[in-house]
Amino acid sequence: MAKQYKTKGKEILYAFFQALGGKRFCAKDIIDYLEAKELSMNQATVYRNLEKLCAEGILIKSKQPNDEHCYYQYVGENSHCQEHLHLQCKKCGKIIHLENPGMNIFFQEVQQKYGFLLEPMESVLVGVCAECNQ
Repeated sequence: MAKQYKTKGKEILYAFFQALGGKRFCAKDIIDYLEAKELSMNQATVYRNLEKLCAEGILIKSKQPNDEHCYYQYVGENSHCQEHLHLQCKKCGKIIHLENPGMNIFFQEVQQKYGFLLEPMESVLVGVCAECNQ
């Protein structure tokens, strides 16, 4: 495995993630945060880092219907998002980790019955969360 380096840019992004406390965000939110903190990072670097962090499994990327923006949620460096599906609220955008011991059985059944190999990091079931459902 390649060694991961924490550049100044990544340190700034991690501070942003920590400040959000698990809430979702878009690239514009990062750019606004950088401007408010008078930090410099160009948009291309922001997008490049977001894509790298998604590929590393540190962020989950999602898109809502009827919205051109991509949204992200910080899941951390030790997440197990490759092992479970995710639920996404179509009202508030919150992502919930569907951690269930039966996931392996579900993945195997889908593969055996349909010949389909799921990619959990990119698999999202959309609905309405309990808070928005009230």
